[in-house]
Amino acid sequence: MTSPDIHTLTGAYAVDALEEDERQLFELHIRECDACAQEIAEFHATAATMGAAAHEPPPASMKDAVLAEIDTVRQERPVAKVTDIATHRDAWYQRLLAPAAAVLAIAVLGMTAIIANMNERIDTMEQQTGRVADVVAAADATIIEMPEVDGASARIVYSAARGEGVFLADGLPAAPGDKVYELWFIGEEGPSPAGLFDADDRGRVTHVVTGDLAQVQAIGVTIEPAGGSPQPTSDPIMVAEV
Repeated sequence: MTSPDIHTLTGAYAVDALEEDERQLFELHIRECDACAQEIAEFHATAATMGAAAHEPPPASMKDAVLAEIDTVRQERPVAKVTDIATHRDAWYQRLLAPAAAVLAIAVLGMTAIIANMNERIDTMEQQTGRVADVVAAADATIIEMPEVDGASARIVYSAARGEGVFLADGLPAAPGDKVYELWFIGEEGPSPAGLFDADDRGRVTHVVTGDLAQVQAIGVTIEPAGGSPQPTSDPIMVAEV
């Protein structure tokens, strides 16, 4: 390991991904390197934010969404049919339970579809968490801190080698009404959209972005109409130079 190489291990050290001999050597290095020590502290702060977002309980809005989806399940009424006299000799409870069983079967099918949909959402969240961890642990991962605004803090962790980054925020209020937050990469030719997001019930954001930041001069966040905008329609609430 050459001397320049050791400075690239901050991300791997922060997530405990170094071999034992590398870890011991790197710990000796950071005693003398303030820049690496500071970067590790920033990685730890980022990992704490990411971990809180990944392990927090589902927001109340998810419960509302499930209940709303249940309400849309059509409860079909059993279709009546002509029966012979022998049917009337069936036990009274058989005639009573048959319609209830039909309705229950329909409800079970509806709930199965809802559960499958929720499992798909959970799988998506787990995949996103894995991508975030990969970016943070990348050898070339860098952190871009955004100035704090009204108690809200944000940062972007980016890996040029992976061509991916993650926008993390704390204390960000939900976008008002029919609005949404939009992230922008700003270069010489102006801003280009980098994705839409909103804060959860605790004001946290974990938003994965892709692209090349080599030509990006600044990163900004605006509040836009639902669905986003091809160009900003409002002044940025957060902006940081790259």
